[in-house]
Amino acid sequence: MTRSPLWLRQLDLLVNENVTVGMSVPYLDDELSRAIEPNAPPPMKRYEALKKAHEAGCRLYVAVAPTPPMMGEDDFKRHLERLLECDPEVIFWEPINARGTNGTRMKLAGLDFVDSIMTRERWAQNYLRQWEAVTNAATLLGCADRLHIWVDAALKGYVSDERLAYWMSRPTVEKWG
Repeated sequence: MTRSPLWLRQLDLLVNENVTVGMSVPYLDDELSRAIEPNAPPPMKRYEALKKAHEAGCRLYVAVAPTPPMMGEDDFKRHLERLLECDPEVIFWEPINARGTNGTRMKLAGLDFVDSIMTRERWAQNYLRQWEAVTNAATLLGCADRLHIWVDAALKGYVSDERLAYWMSRPTVEKWG
């Protein structure tokens, strides 16, 4: 799992039935990425790397993470449509959080959405809203079976214990020989 497309240099080694390569592509907005992940390669470069690897026959997965709170169902649908062109075996999803230094760093970068996720309550509300949105989008596109929710233990009390336990222990769907 990486954000850097440098792994394409070793593509000949990575096109292997026993290897999957993953990239984090939370959205395809390079400008937003410069504010959220200033030291990471732009998402479009990551997407292009996935396309090249797919064309070469590489097994792939993608992390649609961390997603900013302004993403809704239509945004997820457009994003997943593009990612499906790369035929990822698994699509992991997780929203952005403001814990640790994330919130401060994003505020300093001038990201207006930070206040909407600064408290645990607001973060959990956003998490649940986006969880429903990404699930609906994946269902509409016929890829819900590939979607894997990266749940957070901090959701305890916001979702049922059963739902939390299910996603914490659910295996991913890739097929291994």
